[in-house]
Amino acid sequence: MNASVCFEQKGIIESINHHLIRIRIDRETSCAHCNASGICNIADMSERTIEISNFSHSFSVGEWVGITITRKTGNMAVLLGYFIPFILLIATLLILTSFTLPEWQAGLISLLVLVPYFAVLYLFREKLKKTFSFSIHKIG
Repeated sequence: MNASVCFEQKGIIESINHHLIRIRIDRETSCAHCNASGICNIADMSERTIEISNFSHSFSVGEWVGITITRKTGNMAVLLGYFIPFILLIATLLILTSFTLPEWQAGLISLLVLVPYFAVLYLFREKLKKTFSFSIHKIG
């Protein structure tokens, strides 16, 4: 595996429509050797489907392919999905409790602060899809 690659797995092509390939990754192939499989969201699913829109080779349905994401892109996904929401939650909780707000109200407001954050991520999902793109290559 290349040093700049964060995630590299095998999958099977389910469908090809125009410029979009759908690839199925089974849990056994993607999570069997991973140390974080107990806490990862992908581990909760038996299979995962990934859509890839920018590819350079010709592929066929049923073909096994390799899927990769770069370390930089993986780190950005962790930052946006886990780290920033955590910081928002803790910062809001600390600020509100310092104003002598009851803990239950501070906790509730801290959770509600995450709603606009994830709403903004949802609004920019098309741009994020382009940023968090997977690469596909033939195996063998």
